[in-house]
Amino acid sequence: MKLKAVGSALALLSLYSLIFIGQSCQTPPAPPEVQEALSQEQDLWRAGASFFAPKEYEAYRQHLAEARKFFQQEELKIGYFRNYVKVRQKFRQVIDEGNSLKNLVETRKTQAAGEIRSLKNRLYERYQIFNSFSLELTMRNFSRQHLAQADVMFKEIDRLLAQEKYDLAREKLKAVENLLNQAENILRRQVERYMDPDQVAAWKRLAEKAVKKSEETGSLLILVSKLERRLTIYKNGKPVKTYEIGLGFNGLADKLHAGDDATPEGEYKVIKKVATSKYGKALLINYPNEEDLKKFNEARKKGIITERTKIGGLIEIHGGGKDGLTQGCVALDNSDMEELFRKIPVGTPVVIVGTTNLNNKIVSVFQDDKKAEKK
Repeated sequence: MKLKAVGSALALLSLYSLIFIGQSCQTPPAPPEVQEALSQEQDLWRAGASFFAPKEYEAYRQHLAEARKFFQQEELKIGYFRNYVKVRQKFRQVIDEGNSLKNLVETRKTQAAGEIRSLKNRLYERYQIFNSFSLELTMRNFSRQHLAQADVMFKEIDRLLAQEKYDLAREKLKAVENLLNQAENILRRQVERYMDPDQVAAWKRLAEKAVKKSEETGSLLILVSKLERRLTIYKNGKPVKTYEIGLGFNGLADKLHAGDDATPEGEYKVIKKVATSKYGKALLINYPNEEDLKKFNEARKKGIITERTKIGGLIEIHGGGKDGLTQGCVALDNSDMEELFRKIPVGTPVVIVGTTNLNNKIVSVFQDDKKAEKK
């Protein structure tokens, strides 16, 4: 009986041992938080966490490494003895930290994008000022090239913002700012005379002198203001008719020699009426006069122009359209030129000035530019 009881006990013990060993060999699945945290790390890296929140991202990675190490230690144990509750807790803490980090990255991205857009808008406002100004004055110079390049870069900045490439967008903004500064310098050099109070005062005196003479003699006068794109007929010192005019690519400059596309400034007179010309009816003026020849010869002596350079001539007030581009002449719409041609006899004084307004559009343009820079 005893042997039989012992045998039964051993058989029962063997059964329990097999059950225990079988249960111990079964490996429970890893907590889902492990894979979630690993995927989260990749998402944060792709989102640029190492750039936008480097310290926080490094701390997150360190905590993730510690959780992985703890998980690996548990994995070395026999399945029955593994404590996945603590593993889950550690990885849940890491995931919560990662979610906070993700929010921080998004906040800093939003801030970066906002700063870039704000600067871009300020620079674009400057661009619009210079672009409109140079187009209105039909100035053909390197400022147009710089402005065209800036326009292309603004589109590239929008593309980089959409791709969240903020570093490259900032570099492009610096390049745009440099282009706008160069364009401004070129424009300033070309029109600085119009911001010079002494020069404007001299033009004003010249115009007032001519108007006074028209009043004293009861004669006609043509007064051309280049900046305002305006031709006014005076009689007895009173304005009787004003026309809009067009100039050339370099019309705001004072003519010095042939081929410079500049419109001359000074006191002239109509020396011939041309009924049919390349641009319809025309009034030929006596450019170059004595003052023009003096200025030309001085420039040649100083080496500003070469000995082979010619002074030019055939400056007219002609038709063809005020929106056309001349090579130094003053252009009117054909209907206006027809009227002017009928009214103006040979010998009529013609005075051409830059402007008579100290607070002219050029001054206001650069004032507006300063306001745009300060915003």
